Amino acid sequence: MAGETLDMSIKDDLVDFLRNGREIRYLNFEAFGYRFSPGQYAIIATEVEKGRIAVPDTTLLPMSSGAAASWKYGLNEFWFPSDADIPNNDAWRAFTAHEATHAVHDMLRPGIIARPVAEAIGYLAEAIARKVQKKGALTDKKGAVDPIRAEAMRVANAIWDPTGLHQMKVSDADAEAFQTIVGNHPHYVAQGPSVEYHGLED
Repeated sequence: MAGETLDMSIKDDLVDFLRNGREIRYLNFEAFGYRFSPGQYAIIATEVEKGRIAVPDTTLLPMSSGAAASWKYGLNEFWFPSDADIPNNDAWRAFTAHEATHAVHDMLRPGIIARPVAEAIGYLAEAIARKVQKKGALTDKKGAVDPIRAEAMRVANAIWDPTGLHQMKVSDADAEAFQTIVGNHPHYVAQGPSVEYHGLED
């Protein structure tokens, strides 16, 4: 059934990344009034272990062809394709940082929020992960960088703390510019103006 975790290796890899990933140490930032810290990702790891957050077998689910990872808010599920290689592939680690940040944000129970804010926060976490990896923004199959990812990397560079010891904070001006770029992107325009993050329900 869809709610069962059938690929234990991906589940285990996710838990290990959320607790021990080198990128997680740097996910210590504030943006749009929300604060994120490494300990929150460890809580998500525990929720995955307990089964409160599922990592279902996506071969049984309507996952889009070529899709990367996804946090399914309302379902409390992480969706990964069967070839996701979190331990060894930096792109997958960045995707996972992005989606795990949505899970953390959901755990904070902000309620109904603007979709551009929610997505900008996920892309910022992804960009921070790429900086930890000493790599640039993720690209598409043609090598092009989406404007959202380019802006996320610009913001990550602006707030970057190479020590990982201090909370990085996005300025109001950068937050506004970032939110505008996400809000104008056709992909997110089509998805609607808001998302509902009501927490990890029992």
